[in-house]
Amino acid sequence: MFVFELPEIGEGVVEGEIVQWLVQPGDVVAVDQPVCEIMTDKATVELSSPKAGTITQVHGEPGDVIQVHTPLIHIDDGSGVPAPSPKAAPAPTAPTAPTAPTAPAAVPAPVPASAPPKPDAPTSNPGSRGKTLATPAVRSHARNQSVDIAEVPGSGASGRVTRADIDAFVAHADKIVAPPALEVPAAGPSPASEDGDQHIKLIGLRRKIAEKMVESYRRIPHFTYVDEVDATNLVALRRELKASATEAGAKLTYLPFIMKALVVAFRKYPTINAVMDEDKQTLIVRRAVNIGIATDTPAGLYVPVIKNVHQKSILQLAKEVREVVARTQDGTASRDDFTGGTFTITSVGNIGGRFATPIINSPEVAILGVNQIHDRPMVIDGEIVARKMMYLSPSFDHRVIDGAVAARFTSEVKALLETPNRLLLEA
Repeated sequence: MFVFELPEIGEGVVEGEIVQWLVQPGDVVAVDQPVCEIMTDKATVELSSPKAGTITQVHGEPGDVIQVHTPLIHIDDGSGVPAPSPKAAPAPTAPTAPTAPTAPAAVPAPVPASAPPKPDAPTSNPGSRGKTLATPAVRSHARNQSVDIAEVPGSGASGRVTRADIDAFVAHADKIVAPPALEVPAAGPSPASEDGDQHIKLIGLRRKIAEKMVESYRRIPHFTYVDEVDATNLVALRRELKASATEAGAKLTYLPFIMKALVVAFRKYPTINAVMDEDKQTLIVRRAVNIGIATDTPAGLYVPVIKNVHQKSILQLAKEVREVVARTQDGTASRDDFTGGTFTITSVGNIGGRFATPIINSPEVAILGVNQIHDRPMVIDGEIVARKMMYLSPSFDHRVIDGAVAARFTSEVKALLETPNRLLLEA
């Protein structure tokens, strides 16, 4: 009998939260077969079995936080040697908040990247759930699509299943099956009560999001300033450049223009491109402009960071935004993709809504809410004309950003977006 203990997943990691079991007692496992997903303050990882054999016992339920070097799984490896007396069973402990808030607002450290897909990689063999290789984000995507991931052939390295594999599988609707009972979502609903209510336990990424939200809102005195932008010229310029950008391999959205407008505005108002050192109560004004893009993924909210925005053209930014968002959504982003941010943009304009009051991505001191562009009658030179209007709704840390500075900064961004041709002169 072999006792697999929770290993030290990373430097300084002393505990981990069980996000999901990939095996149950009675399952036969092979060496290096994924057995569970564990989330720490630094990463979400799949743990693989170091031994082949039969699972006889698992310790803990999804949502439980256990210490390193405590029993995780008992495996009957056929050696005939009894398992040593286990340490005290790991009782659930109170979740601890991240010690180094380098992750984005409401976002924990990212899921480690899987190996990039290889065209000639072997495919996985359907039919055995435990042997399926996939990142937690891809597993979550499969659950959201009601797909049994064990039935999906993998095109990634070593047969790893990718998000694209799931999407291709979904195209064959006759193969879609109900999600298995053991595949519980990270914040999955519990069985309905007699009155039909569902009790959803906050675990995994959703718990980390909740912790980060509470910590940011508790520490930072937020205020939101709203201004409207006449985006008519911006819409026209994007339409004019869109075809050329596509030929260059870039998907041109409004984000690169907004990012370059922020770079120019930061030159006049540098204290907004900054982070707070809470321990020293010191504002650190960053020279580099590293802008995070809030991204909705099947696994939850992540904020990948575009580094050195001030050194890149609009076309370069368009390419990089597309690439990093794609990596984030399919679970292949690296930890470096989520670190070093100095400012964050959250855009829900493609969904709808006029404005929001976004929560700051601590330790940053401001965040920009970008909202829907909509047609509205406006009075221009005494004439009522239809214009493309958009609201900006940035939030600021009132400890270090005064209302007047916030208003002037927002007005500067507004002016730049209303005359977007100026942004083409930026590097």
